Amino acid sequence: MALATMVWLAAPGFAQEKPAQEKAAQERAGDKQAEKKKEWKDRAEYELYESIVKTKDPHQWLAAIQAWKQQYPESEYADVRRQLTLEAYRALNQPREAFAAAQDVLKDNPNDLVALSAMVGYIYSLVPVSASAPDPGQSQDLAAAEQAARTILDNIDVICSKNNRPANMTDQEAGDKKPALRAFAQKTLGYIALVRKDYPKAEAELTKALELDPRQGQVSFWLGEAVLAQNREHPEKQPQALYHFARAACYSGAGGLPASDRSQVRDYLTKAYTQYHGSADGLDPLLAQAGAQALPPAGFTIKSKAEVERERIEAEEAAARANPMLALWKRVHQELASDHGAAYFENSMKGALLPGGAEGVKKFRGRLVSAVPAGRPRLLVLAIENPAKPDATLKLDSPLSGKMEPGAEISFEGVAESYTKDPFMVTLRAGRAQIEGWTAKSSAARHGAASRKSEARE
Repeated sequence: MALATMVWLAAPGFAQEKPAQEKAAQERAGDKQAEKKKEWKDRAEYELYESIVKTKDPHQWLAAIQAWKQQYPESEYADVRRQLTLEAYRALNQPREAFAAAQDVLKDNPNDLVALSAMVGYIYSLVPVSASAPDPGQSQDLAAAEQAARTILDNIDVICSKNNRPANMTDQEAGDKKPALRAFAQKTLGYIALVRKDYPKAEAELTKALELDPRQGQVSFWLGEAVLAQNREHPEKQPQALYHFARAACYSGAGGLPASDRSQVRDYLTKAYTQYHGSADGLDPLLAQAGAQALPPAGFTIKSKAEVERERIEAEEAAARANPMLALWKRVHQELASDHGAAYFENSMKGALLPGGAEGVKKFRGRLVSAVPAGRPRLLVLAIENPAKPDATLKLDSPLSGKMEPGAEISFEGVAESYTKDPFMVTLRAGRAQIEGWTAKSSAARHGAASRKSEARE
């Protein structure tokens, strides 16, 4: 990713009568007699300088600067010339040349704001993140940029003072820019550690960068990479990595990633989250949380697939202890719904009395869904596992008396006869004595009782 040096620095330009460095030096000297005033060697040297500041073409600036260096290598204004060289390369957007020119300026003034900002800004294009380690030249660039970033963080008030900032920057502007400059320098330290593959350090530095300015979607993404890269030694950190990717994917405010990049990160996050958690459950709440705050709260975690499975097993075991009948039926359902369901039914269920005391269960229990016919039925349809889904059919050897409304609880045992996988249904044959809970009375009995009540009233 190529970044501008510092977006808040004024674009290079030279609308001035005399060099800014000369003016700043004069202002620093309370007594103008206290230091020797710089002098042009002759009129021709000054005219070379004028040819630079009076044109807006940076190519002409460089040509004039080269002529100036050749004709006046020992100029008293060599420091100004070095500043103009930096400005020219900045205007031409030549990172390598601007980086070197900034290093020359810092030899004159180690607190020069423009030079320090150029070094922490151009390092992104000079040394991009890659799978390979930086070469020796890149390592030198990283070290120089790191020193520049630390100088900014350690001396920001001095760097933004009148003596070290651009001449056209006011005290108010300098004060307003300090937070952005501090955050940019901190971000650069994190980036440098990431390029060096020092992931614990990158994590620490990038976290500080988000603390200074949470509106940095790119930093969130880098932080996710830095944390994820430590997965082998610290797998427990993976939820934090997913959080940072979620932040990069959903934050769309100032400083957020472009929409196309957010979309790509979102696709990656969905895949990584599902792989880690076992499903996409909880992803939307994670995105909402990350969109509201840049860093995960204390104690933040996401359950891994192994943890989810362990909790599921523990819940099933607890449910089985609380309701062994239902647990047994669920296992029967699971076996019959599997690829080897038909073989399991033929070898283990067909013709067998169920539940037959397996695991201490004497009878299955379900809710009446329907009876056929409604009165004196010979067939009962029951729901055992889910009240809304019938999954057991009882074929009766003889009809039951009377009629019962759906919803009544029936306990039973029976001989397995057949089953269907979809919709799931097990059919069993049972006698009246094998059924409990059928409390309906016959219509004849009800009629007789009604007649006796009528005679008593008469």
